[in-house]
Amino acid sequence: MFFFRRPTDDAVRSILASLRHAELTYAAPGITREPLAKAPSGFVLDQYGTILGEGAAVYDRARAALSRLENYPPSFTRIVFADDALRPGQHFATVASHLGFYSVHPCRVLFVIDEPDRFGLGFGTLPGHEESGEERFLISRVGDVVRYDVQAFSRPNSVLSRLGAPVTRSYQRRFQRETLETLRLRARG
Repeated sequence: MFFFRRPTDDAVRSILASLRHAELTYAAPGITREPLAKAPSGFVLDQYGTILGEGAAVYDRARAALSRLENYPPSFTRIVFADDALRPGQHFATVASHLGFYSVHPCRVLFVIDEPDRFGLGFGTLPGHEESGEERFLISRVGDVVRYDVQAFSRPNSVLSRLGAPVTRSYQRRFQRETLETLRLRARG
């Protein structure tokens, strides 16, 4: 969904409310919970991550930031939640600014991983999202080392996104670089 003016949070919440019972835009939801060796047929798989630092404080700050989706780069994205609880079934949208306009990308949280040394969530795309697919963000601690890992599969979901695939892919790469740096900064405090 594209807009020439920045949509208000209320406008985005109205979009999310209209999608409350919508189906996801792809089959096999939840498969990013486990590591994927390859993407489903027709999709592109992205897997990347970084070491955030060491220690319980780094883990706790990273976990807190991810629980509010503060891993999204503020340079060109903002998150609007339908409500405040991070739980399966919750809807949110990424509002992205690019090339002089805005786009809204509705998603549904599919699962939350909440274990002593692992915290993460996976979400799937809803109608109106320019891409179709699923993404998982995961914070983990092994010994003292804290990692942030992302796994996603996607493909264009509309004629416009297929035509603009090179531009879309460049924004996905930008997101990849910036989400790693954003969460590194949040984990440092």
